[in-house]
Amino acid sequence: MPFHFPLEGVLHFRRSLEHQQELLMRAAHQQVARVRHAIEQTEHQIREAQTQQSQQLGAGTTAAELRFALLGEAELHRRRQDLSRDLLRAQTVRDQRQRLFQQARREREIFDSLRDHQLRQYQRDAARREQRQLDNLFLARQAYLRRGQNLP
Repeated sequence: MPFHFPLEGVLHFRRSLEHQQELLMRAAHQQVARVRHAIEQTEHQIREAQTQQSQQLGAGTTAAELRFALLGEAELHRRRQDLSRDLLRAQTVRDQRQRLFQQARREREIFDSLRDHQLRQYQRDAARREQRQLDNLFLARQAYLRRGQNLP
């Protein structure tokens, strides 16, 4: 008789939930990485704009060009602030997804542990049954041999 775990369906469901939560957590990690990358790009653009402004001031520029450059830089700073807020939201989602994944993993591990415990018990019982059969076979053989020696 092969081993049968009565809660195999529940274990399969828990594994599926854990996998789903892992995928959602990974997507949240990727979103955080994308926003961080966008922040880095924006900061690089701000540095580039400041470098260009310095060069333009050194080379001589009109007030209109300077004003336009300052408006562009202000827009980049606003974008940086928006991205910072997006990053906080993405990190919050990521942290929540991480907690849900860990919870799903713990719940799946409980059923895995229960299954492993029942499998070990099944294997011990099977080994005992097999040993009992071998012992019975040995005793039957011994009894058969004794009867054969007692015959005239």
